[in-house]
Amino acid sequence: MYLFSADSIEFFRELHSPSDVPKRFASKIMHHSSKVLHGDQQKTIFLQRIIAGFFEIFEHHVVCNAQETEILPTPLTPSLHLHVSMDDNEVDAYVNGQQSVDLKPREVNLFYLEEINIAVLPPGKHCFFHIAFKNDTLFRLLKKKPFAGLYNKYQKKVKQVEEEMGGMINEPGQVSMDAYFMMLIHEIRQCNFNEAASRYYREKKCQLMLEHFIRQILYIREPKIELTDQKILTLDYVKEYVKLNINKPVNLKQLAGQFNISTNLLEKGFRQLNGISLRSFIHMYRMEFITKLLAIKGMPHDSIARLTGFRNYAALNAAFYKYFGCNAEVFHEQC
Repeated sequence: MYLFSADSIEFFRELHSPSDVPKRFASKIMHHSSKVLHGDQQKTIFLQRIIAGFFEIFEHHVVCNAQETEILPTPLTPSLHLHVSMDDNEVDAYVNGQQSVDLKPREVNLFYLEEINIAVLPPGKHCFFHIAFKNDTLFRLLKKKPFAGLYNKYQKKVKQVEEEMGGMINEPGQVSMDAYFMMLIHEIRQCNFNEAASRYYREKKCQLMLEHFIRQILYIREPKIELTDQKILTLDYVKEYVKLNINKPVNLKQLAGQFNISTNLLEKGFRQLNGISLRSFIHMYRMEFITKLLAIKGMPHDSIARLTGFRNYAALNAAFYKYFGCNAEVFHEQC
């Protein structure tokens, strides 16, 4: 099962139900997808929804034919939504029917939404991606050491917008979509493990999206490193080197020396370019590589451990469980 890719909407403009999808596009549409034709038929909305543990994942594709079109985003239940505007259009929105919000292209915002919401869309195609979750999911995250300084502030803000029946939580700290957000969205869209594994996988990716959003709020005023074309190229070489040597331990000081760059550029520059620290990237890529090896039928357990830098499969499974919340064997089952 797949979420729509960004360019797939053209193929679905004339469809009225998932059963109308041509077989050659069947892998691009998910169960629970639907086309909604509103009264004037000036707009067509494709809605997709997936359950992922503590999160619900939504993606909307909207085709507007009128000069200016209103839609009424209504959550299934009052909840928090991490919202990503995926296209190049600016959208005027009114949360709780009153609070005016400019949804800018490639921007990520956190909302509390109830029933009365309005979005005014210009003509054309629009794509919105968001994950929904309960307040407790956010508060559990904010209790972790790196984010604890935001706990009281966000707890008060959530209480305030609940009383107002909706609102933006992070205003005025808007967050831009970066390469890391885009990578996580791509991985959620393209996930094709078995049903149980897909649920754990998507839940982890949603958790990483929320953590990254909060981290961006914390670092919003952090000074930037000037990244020349040569520095970007070098950091890209570092990333590829790490991928090719994921079975080996990595020492950042030695790695900086090997590529003749400072540890400051390696750490801060890598995070600035990729939206994730190098240490976190190494661990994330190692876990991703494990999921790919587990999907290979007949791949011996000890080979998977050796290829990903673990002393044995038991150590691998312990790390895998800590990361994804399930045993590696869940991903070993065939799709």
